Amino acid sequence: IMKEDMNKKRLPVLPGLVHEASGPDEKSYLIGGKCKTCGRVFFPKPHICSVCMKEDSMEEVSLSRKGTIDTFTVIHVAPLGFKAPYIQAFVDLPEGPRIFSLITGCDPLQPDLKDGAEMELVIVKIREDEQGNDLISYKFKPAGKRGRCE
Repeated sequence: IMKEDMNKKRLPVLPGLVHEASGPDEKSYLIGGKCKTCGRVFFPKPHICSVCMKEDSMEEVSLSRKGTIDTFTVIHVAPLGFKAPYIQAFVDLPEGPRIFSLITGCDPLQPDLKDGAEMELVIVKIREDEQGNDLISYKFKPAGKRGRCE
C-alpha cells in the first residue's frame, strides 16, 4: 500500500446526506429528518418543516435502505462531469420521502426496469477531490440483483 493511500479518506459529497457503514456489522443509510410536531419525514433533513412550518422541530432519522421506483428516465446528453448514458429515477421510501437518484447496476441502453421495481441503496465513490480523497454519495440499484435490472 502506498503511503498516500493510507491517508486517503472517504468523504460525503455533501455533509449530512449519508452515513457510511464503518464495519461489516453496520449498514449504510441515508440521513433524513422527521418533524417532531407533525411526523412528516424528509430527505435531506431540512432545518424547518415545510408542512407545519415549525422551526427546531426536525430530528435526525436513518431512512430505509430499500424503496420502489416511481418513475425513471435514461439521460443521453450529460452535463459536464457526467458520462452518458445513465439512468435517473425517483425512488419512494417507505417513510414517505421521494428520492431523486442515479441508478446503478443496469445497462442504460437496455434498462429492463419497471415503475414499482424494488431498489436498494448503495454508497459509491463519485469522484476524487483535489487531495485525492474519495468523494462518496448515494445511488440505488435493483434489489437483490447483480448488474441486471428486472
